[in-house]
Amino acid sequence: MGQVQTQAPQTRTLLDSSNQFYQDLLGYKPEQTSLQQIPEFQWNQFTEQMGLNPNSSGIYLPRNQTAIIQGANPLSLFHEYFGHGLYCEQSLAGRKLVDLEKRLLEEEKQEFSSKRFSLEDLQRFRKQNKTFQELASFKQENLGRYEIFAIWTEYLLSGEHNLRDEFGRKYDSLSGQEKEAVDSVIGFSEQYGNLAAMYAQGMARRTTVGRIKRLLQDIYKDKIKNVNFALLYGSRKEFSDIDVFIVSDDFPETDSWLDVRVYSPQDFERRIRLFDIAATNPIITGDFLFGDKNYFWQLKNQLLFQPITEEAINYNLEQSKNQIKLAERYPENSRERKRGLSYSKTYLATSLVLKEGKRIFDKNELILYLQMPAPVEGNKPPQLKGGKFK
Repeated sequence: MGQVQTQAPQTRTLLDSSNQFYQDLLGYKPEQTSLQQIPEFQWNQFTEQMGLNPNSSGIYLPRNQTAIIQGANPLSLFHEYFGHGLYCEQSLAGRKLVDLEKRLLEEEKQEFSSKRFSLEDLQRFRKQNKTFQELASFKQENLGRYEIFAIWTEYLLSGEHNLRDEFGRKYDSLSGQEKEAVDSVIGFSEQYGNLAAMYAQGMARRTTVGRIKRLLQDIYKDKIKNVNFALLYGSRKEFSDIDVFIVSDDFPETDSWLDVRVYSPQDFERRIRLFDIAATNPIITGDFLFGDKNYFWQLKNQLLFQPITEEAINYNLEQSKNQIKLAERYPENSRERKRGLSYSKTYLATSLVLKEGKRIFDKNELILYLQMPAPVEGNKPPQLKGGKFK
């Protein structure tokens, strides 16, 4: 964690308990952000030096990732240190804000390191500086999201520490537009859970089996009882979609930051028999979340040991062609087009490896297979001989 200068024991308690709250919820807490407390009797002097509104109770400085608060004000601690601090550390927009601020600082140091300069000199430099212009534009586009996240953080942590009355007084001072935006996030979190609200606002997704089980339970509630089984699979990168694979006769699909793919048991079993990558990749590479584990292992073993058939080879070749046709319906560089072309390659690779009597189920390994050089004469691949491992 960054340097924390605290004077009130209450602040240390709030820091420790809030850090634990975020560690449990997200798998991380503020690490690069520093905290500085200005005594209340010095606050007016500080705001005057910084050019701030004296009625403010805190500020966050992205260029050095420092949260500065007035005394031991708990709402300011929640807003500046945890709201702005976490957002700047663990969201793509926040990281870009920090990078732009630090780049501008370095350019200002280079420009003025060897000479005296006035505020007017700095303003003239910034007016023609491309980084400053990019930063100003970026702030204008993202300020609302940046502030609403911090206010929602106040709401969240004030509830954890029995300070909701203090937040209520802060809430009453907000504009109508700010209240509407905060109410929207609060309503979302109450309906789908705090973890979903964090992820929907762009925070880094450190996926674990336990965390994603809780996420799905918060969002879908009793619907998860209708699941034959659910798997967590995919790249699992912090800012990628969360990929969940579900076998069920009655479960809703989604296609956003939470990408839920659903197949009926009948369709899934057919795809397993045909070595369809849409079914084989999750069942081989995914982690079991919940459901009937015996059913899951039965189908996984079937996939590993069932015979390779001409029907499966031809099916995957045909699916490769169909995916190209599907991709061409969408604009160049669109998500749907890229997905279709990617699946086209993996279906083609599946058909080829099955024809050689091999079994490769990992999507990335199938793409690598296509990039391998063709065999030379005298080193031909083995002939198809059913389901034996070659």
